Amino acid sequence: MSILKRFNPLRIVRIVDAVPRLQGLNDKLREDQKATMRELRAITRKLEEIEKTLSGQQALLSVVPELQTRVGQCVAAYTKDARYSDQAPRLREQFGTGERLAAHAIAAVARSTLELDPCPYLVIEDLLPADAADELVGAVPSNVFFKSQDMSRQEMQVPLVFAPERSRIAWGVFFDAVISNALARALTDKFRPALDDFLRLHWPAFGSMADNRITLEVSNSRLLLRRPGYVIKPHRDPRWAFLTCLVYLPKPGETETYGTQLYRLRHEPELEHSSPLWADPSQCELVRDVPARQNTALVFLNSTGAHGASIPRDAPEDTERYVYQVQFSVDEATRQRLIASLSGKARDGWATDRQSEYR
Repeated sequence: MSILKRFNPLRIVRIVDAVPRLQGLNDKLREDQKATMRELRAITRKLEEIEKTLSGQQALLSVVPELQTRVGQCVAAYTKDARYSDQAPRLREQFGTGERLAAHAIAAVARSTLELDPCPYLVIEDLLPADAADELVGAVPSNVFFKSQDMSRQEMQVPLVFAPERSRIAWGVFFDAVISNALARALTDKFRPALDDFLRLHWPAFGSMADNRITLEVSNSRLLLRRPGYVIKPHRDPRWAFLTCLVYLPKPGETETYGTQLYRLRHEPELEHSSPLWADPSQCELVRDVPARQNTALVFLNSTGAHGASIPRDAPEDTERYVYQVQFSVDEATRQRLIASLSGKARDGWATDRQSEYR
């Protein structure tokens, strides 16, 4: 009986009457779905436009820090120049062409003693006339001009491209007259016996620097700014940097701490690349701690031993150590000539450049 009730005529009539309504609802649902899809596509296009706009804005925002740095440098340079404008003629007269500074530097190198342990090195005192040394320290650009990727170890190239006039005058004369001219020649002469031994050790077919007309020139020149937390472990500079020179630039009243440590290696490794050599601290014996004394320079041949430096994290927060570093090497043509004269592992040790950042 219950089955028959399901086929009740009235129920069937109601079901039949409901079919058009259901069809209408289905059609409406399809239209709603189409409208929803159109809206979703419109929203997607809008989101893509927003994303594109945001990407453009992000690109603009990414250059804001650099622009802020540049603005800060311009303001600093303008302010410094405005305050120092009346002193510029005096400074030009004081430094002149640099002949006085160059002659003093050459004499300072000549009276220095060439030490041989842990490598051939010089500690040059009174590198410049006292007045010029004071002026050079005072002309170091403020820290806003230094690259700031890592605040514990900043730097800027010398010669200075953009800096206050005082800095450009003092450091321009110092680089041109003292570094590129006087020291390049004076240091080559002072280190000549060690350089000749170094040349014969690695290139036996060559007699001496003079016999082969090999000279040294500036290959890397930069001002370094170091702060608390800076550490460079015992290492040897890239092999093609035959001579490295560090000029200490402490400000008046600063202590002479945080200089450079020279180490003897218990075992000299066989080098397989021309990049910096990082020494195991356990294999290092401290030979000398060179203080960061104003108007003093340390020059060493990158042949044996290692050197390092650090400023502890617990040093006063305002500690800043400025050092000028310049390296002397052979020109590119001479480098290729020396490499071509070698073969096998000896060649690899000078031709291979392994990516290695100072740590």
